[in-house]
Amino acid sequence: MKTESEYPFTADQFNALTTEERHAVLAVTEFLTGSTIEVSDGQLSEALNLMREPEGCVPSEETGDDLLASVRRKFAAVYQVGLKLAEAELEERGLTRHERFNFCLVIDPSYEDATHVVILDYDRPVYYLHDWSKAWHVGFENLAALAAAVLSVKVALVNKVDRLHAARGS
Repeated sequence: MKTESEYPFTADQFNALTTEERHAVLAVTEFLTGSTIEVSDGQLSEALNLMREPEGCVPSEETGDDLLASVRRKFAAVYQVGLKLAEAELEERGLTRHERFNFCLVIDPSYEDATHVVILDYDRPVYYLHDWSKAWHVGFENLAALAAAVLSVKVALVNKVDRLHAARGS
């Protein structure tokens, strides 16, 4: 039996994460709030409310005036942050954005059916990732699950760029 907690995301969960996972979670909180937060049960849960397991496509208090925008924002919190982390890793390796990769995130939101997420290249006929899920299936039980989702996007993008450049011999 699952019990409801006042705070679905806690400082204890955060402290149990690896450094990379913590960085991913903080990047999501910054994406959603536009600022950094203090790591506490209340601040983590408030900042990440959109990412908790919902009863519908998004938590009712997160719907706002435009439900499709809320769904888009929910998916973007995972995919845009994963994309930015991938860009940072690729640039750290010496790969130049616009020369080796040029990510573009496209989200086709739906509150009734699957939301599609595509990451493609602005300059080349290449898609790096295509995922889809119903919005009410995208929610995270804890911070480790959220971090895993963000980091899986990052890894998928980095691996795809590596494969593409290995195939080109560059």
